[in-house]
Amino acid sequence: MRIKIIKISLLMLLATCLSGEIFAQETGEQAPPKTTAEKSLEALDALATKTWEEIKSIFKKDKLLLPYKLGTNKHETEIKKHNPPDTYLATKPVVSTTQPQFRAIPIEKNKLPELEAKAFFPRITTSKGYVSFQVGDFDYNRFLKDLTKDNIDKITLRTPDSVECTVKKWVLLPKRTVKRHYSFVLDHSGSMGDDRASELQQSVFNAINANARREAEGTSTYTIQKFDGEGNIKQLVTSTEVDRIAQVLVPPIGLTGFGNSTAIKDALYQAVVALAQDSTSESKIIILFTDGYTNTDQNPVALSDVIRMAISNNINIVPVGFGSYIDVDYLKQIAYFAGGDFYQIYHEDEFNQLFDNLLVNFGLNYELEFSPCMFGDQIEIELALKGLEKPLTASTFFSTPAREGYAIDLDILFNEASAQIDQEADLEELEQLLLLMKAETDLRIVVEGHTDKVGTEKYNLDLSLRRANAVKDYLVKKGIDSSRIETKGFGWSVPAYPYQGTEKENPLNRRIEVKIAN
Repeated sequence: MRIKIIKISLLMLLATCLSGEIFAQETGEQAPPKTTAEKSLEALDALATKTWEEIKSIFKKDKLLLPYKLGTNKHETEIKKHNPPDTYLATKPVVSTTQPQFRAIPIEKNKLPELEAKAFFPRITTSKGYVSFQVGDFDYNRFLKDLTKDNIDKITLRTPDSVECTVKKWVLLPKRTVKRHYSFVLDHSGSMGDDRASELQQSVFNAINANARREAEGTSTYTIQKFDGEGNIKQLVTSTEVDRIAQVLVPPIGLTGFGNSTAIKDALYQAVVALAQDSTSESKIIILFTDGYTNTDQNPVALSDVIRMAISNNINIVPVGFGSYIDVDYLKQIAYFAGGDFYQIYHEDEFNQLFDNLLVNFGLNYELEFSPCMFGDQIEIELALKGLEKPLTASTFFSTPAREGYAIDLDILFNEASAQIDQEADLEELEQLLLLMKAETDLRIVVEGHTDKVGTEKYNLDLSLRRANAVKDYLVKKGIDSSRIETKGFGWSVPAYPYQGTEKENPLNRRIEVKIAN
């Protein structure tokens, strides 16, 4: 096994430790291109604090006046029509296709279908990371269904300051049934108008009803929340039963009980708090629908902290912006940092198809399971894909918290049947782990050794413990207090990845893990 520890200067290491982030594994040779992750979560707060005067100036520039005034309960001006860009393609049904068949599609507006990759829905357990991705044309909603693990070229984790590591242990999961919880957070501000609000309610119900017919009974849970502004947020139902959902959505009732300003952050906060109570669903997704700018948030919690709360509870957010008068940057940033995707549509005739597509897509995505190679609260995960018309990359936001119980995978190269660390590369990299332990003086770790099934159980238990102790001995000899390092040998008893049939060899299970202790 080979451990790779980030080649990072002591100065940088001290800076990252002081900021509360701890990292491990190898660095890239060159600094990667700048990405959204470099802006950090705090960038959201600047987008979320536009004053009412700034918002009015945006709409005046577009020759649209909003007479809403704080505390007056007056409705926003109803926007009757939204003109899409000339190149806009209205929402289309999802089509799964193969690579050879990808371009066999009627061309609209002289726009050829082009392959693109997107990554979304990251989540973390104490020992594993998960991320989904799709490849296809997202305007035509035409996606490839014939990708394999051979199309995954590289998985990289990268910090905002461009320290990175390569994920060495991962699997492409087969299609499987996932218990999901969908929370629909629906803007019912005055600009929606009664007719459009009713179309929205009916379309959300239609999508839920269709999804319930497609999947096994009770697999998905649905929450419906309506909001406008100034604290008017109502969670109407949480249920697995379509009949219960119908009671709050059909027949539609327009803007009844709502119709004022818009408070997106407040609505997200309540949705995240509610969804965080769900400890049984494997995937938790907020679908946020809005047609305007947030302008009357009252909750003092910063938007970045709302997103942090979502990340720590494995909640992803998918914003849907309707029309021309939305804050696109604001919604895109929410989507990126909360691991979702952003959609923009222009006509209520698209509601049915859009919401149905969203629920269909969740089951069509490819999903990767992997062993994280660094700790950090603000990480970009990047997938590099090969074997396509052209190389593609996709990225999303990810977090591996340096909290008790969370672990990363380190890849030490031991000689067969040996627990001796004598590889020059290992010595260099253990020096970086040593710097980390010296800089973060309160950090306590558990070094765990694991093997596959080759050899006897007793032999592998002994070998895995000796290898974990070899790492500890090295650190202690360099001045780290032995009380800060616990070692355990598990042999083959705790595989990280499943074995196929009767096989005994699986290199993914031959590993050293470093786990944060209490």
